[in-house]
Amino acid sequence: MVKTIAITSAKGGVGKSTCTVEIANALRNITNKRVLVIDLDENSTLSDNIGADISAPNTIYEVLTGACSINDAVQHHKLFDIIPGSKSLSKASVEFTEREDVYLLSDVIDFIKDDYDFIFVDNAPSRSVLLTMTIIAADYIIIPTMSDEGSMKMVDEMEKDISKLVNSRNHESHAEVIGYILNFYKRSNMYDLALNRLQEHINDHDEPKPFIAIVKELIIASEVKTFKTAICEDYKSSPLGRSFYDIANTIVKRIGE
Repeated sequence: MVKTIAITSAKGGVGKSTCTVEIANALRNITNKRVLVIDLDENSTLSDNIGADISAPNTIYEVLTGACSINDAVQHHKLFDIIPGSKSLSKASVEFTEREDVYLLSDVIDFIKDDYDFIFVDNAPSRSVLLTMTIIAADYIIIPTMSDEGSMKMVDEMEKDISKLVNSRNHESHAEVIGYILNFYKRSNMYDLALNRLQEHINDHDEPKPFIAIVKELIIASEVKTFKTAICEDYKSSPLGRSFYDIANTIVKRIGE
C-alpha cells in the first residue's frame, strides 16, 4: 500500500523543497522502493532544481484538470520519478472551486497507488486549495521550519489547518503529523527557543510522538541544485547527507516500508 508523505508549510524559505528532494532520494536509496514526487508548486522550484523538464506539455496541472493521464505526466529521473509543477497552478483558486475539487489529488494518488511505495508532495508556500488538497491526500505530514517568529507561527497555523480537516464532520483528512525539521540550525538562543516550542507541539500529540530533526546549513545544499542532483545521491557521507539519511531512517521506523 502506497504511503503519501507531505513535507509542507505555507511559509516560504523554510527548506521545504530541499527536504522533499533529499528525504525522497534517501528513502529510495535505503529501501530500494518505488518513489514518486509530485510538485504542486506553481514556481516548479523542486522540479527545476533536480533537472526535470518543466517545459513538458504534461504536468500535475494537466493531470488535475483531466487534460492528460497521470502516466503521461510522470518523468523518470535518476533521483526518483516526478510529476513536475506548472505555472498554470497559479490559477488554482479560480480553477478548482467546486466542493469536490479538494479531493482531486487524493483521486490522482489512488489511481497510481499500486505503482509506487512512497509518494511525496511538495507545495507552494501559501495557504490555498492546493495545500488543502495535499492535507486531504496525505497519510503523513512533516513540517519544516526555521527559528524565526514567522516560521514558528506558521507551524502553529499548519497544525490548526490539519486538525480542522482531520476533525471535521466528514473527517476529510486522516493525515498524521509525524515530524518537524528545524532547518539552517545554528546554535543560538533563538534556535533553543524554537526547539522548546517544537517540543511543546510534540507534547500535544498522542503516542507515538512526532520526531524533531535538526538540519544545519551547508554550502553543499546550494551546489547540488546547480548540478541538478541531490546531497543524498552524490554526497552521501557529508554531514548534511547523513542528517537526511537519519531522517529517512526515522520515517521508515515510524511508518514502515
